[in-house]
Amino acid sequence: MLKSTPYLYRDTLEKLAAEPPTTKTAFVCSLLSEIEAALRSGKTHKQIWERLCEAGLDITCETFCRLVRRARKKPRTSAARGEKSLEVPELHARQTAAGVKHDPLVNLRRIEVSRPGFHYRGTENLDVLVYGRKESCEQSKR
Repeated sequence: MLKSTPYLYRDTLEKLAAEPPTTKTAFVCSLLSEIEAALRSGKTHKQIWERLCEAGLDITCETFCRLVRRARKKPRTSAARGEKSLEVPELHARQTAAGVKHDPLVNLRRIEVSRPGFHYRGTENLDVLVYGRKESCEQSKR
């Protein structure tokens, strides 16, 4: 029985993803969660590098440290083994699709509104506040 084309392509891509990474950078990126776990347990970069070299990794310690730094800077689009995958926030996607503009300061505005106490917004004229002079209606219109 022949498989339909999408399933055939999907199977091919799954087999490709199951193969080990071909570049050293991709290899370090794929092992980043395990490397960070070893670092949290008290191991040094050099100890981790030595163990990986014993297992067959062929790079210098300096290169290994540089690749770990690069891998940490890259945003992770998928989760490490055994963890939940990261998903794109659906709220932002829904807002963009609905035409609602994203406001990056919405959290700040919400907190400012709910602050307790008196908050002066500085809408008065400096002459009125400091010198007690009031402007005439004609001067304020200019």
